[in-house]
Amino acid sequence: MSIITASRVFLKHALGDSETVNVERILDDQEGEVSCSPEDRHWRLNKNQLIITVDVQPTENVVFECHDELTALGLQIADVPEVIIVEGLAECSDVCRQIAERLAAELGGITRGAEQCS
Repeated sequence: MSIITASRVFLKHALGDSETVNVERILDDQEGEVSCSPEDRHWRLNKNQLIITVDVQPTENVVFECHDELTALGLQIADVPEVIIVEGLAECSDVCRQIAERLAAELGGITRGAEQCS
């Protein structure tokens, strides 16, 4: 069983089309191979043979996964309509955390860092 690390960025507003460019730029800065879905809501970074995925989801779709984190941050679903989820294997935890922190800073989001789950 692989251990997965996940960092979440809670967005105070829905991610606009113009902001997806920021996501791509941050991933491009990681010096790996970046690919994205046609609707630009899913990115995949292949860096040093490790894969990191970045997904944008409505918070209500993932509330079960991040309820404790929302509570710890004092947030309600209405406060953060979307969440960016940065995931990879445990070996990627530092990179996932760094990407999440940059996304939060540039997009006005809120993050708590990385957590591990199996």
